[in-house]
Amino acid sequence: MNNDSIRINRYLSQCGLGARRKCDELVEGGHIYLNGQKVTELGTKVNPAVDKVEYRGKQLRLIRKLEYYAYCKPREVMVTNSDPEGRLTIYEALRRDGLDAGLLKYVGRLDYLSEGLLLLTSDGDLIHALTHPRFRIKKIYMVRTSRPLDRADISKLLDGVESEGQLLHAASVDAVDVKPGQYWYEIALFEGKNRQIRRMLEGINQEVRRLRRTAFGSVRLGNMTAGEYRELTPREISGLKNAGFKN
Repeated sequence: MNNDSIRINRYLSQCGLGARRKCDELVEGGHIYLNGQKVTELGTKVNPAVDKVEYRGKQLRLIRKLEYYAYCKPREVMVTNSDPEGRLTIYEALRRDGLDAGLLKYVGRLDYLSEGLLLLTSDGDLIHALTHPRFRIKKIYMVRTSRPLDRADISKLLDGVESEGQLLHAASVDAVDVKPGQYWYEIALFEGKNRQIRRMLEGINQEVRRLRRTAFGSVRLGNMTAGEYRELTPREISGLKNAGFKN
């Protein structure tokens, strides 16, 4: 192999198949063929100039123009490619609103009832960097709870709440709009566990009435409304890369 060769997972990622960890799974599952032969080794190298790589019978091509979007996910929309229960997915919603996002991958998830900022990109390397636990990318959420949080509640969230064998921490908890019948807090996370805020609040006998992500690293939701999408600015992309590829 010459110096133009790259690892198979990096090549697959640059073709839009997702983060490198996801691409490793495709190789391990026997879904990738190199020059007609099934790839069995994760360390396999590819020369994009001469090699033919196939997935599901189709030859892969490098995505020349990387795309980066912010999307304000509405409630009751699934962050997935398809849903066996027939619920609306982000890809269907975006296509309906004028963006064919078929080659874009989401960065992290928001559950069915959560809303707010979701990043989508064809940059698999950046997805890997932003979702890897070691980089501790800050995410900010506005959360409406069923009752006010007292000092003991906030201390538990900061110190860690045990859930399903994991100790889940909030980076910060700040009251935003607390009045009878409406209790809003801003909660920041450096972790990215599945349904983390809901699980943390359930662990202190709280109920989440509404959950909205307002920031992911350098990107802010701002005044975007449900279903709206926009391209990220060069400054936002640079900020994400600086955070994701540090150290």
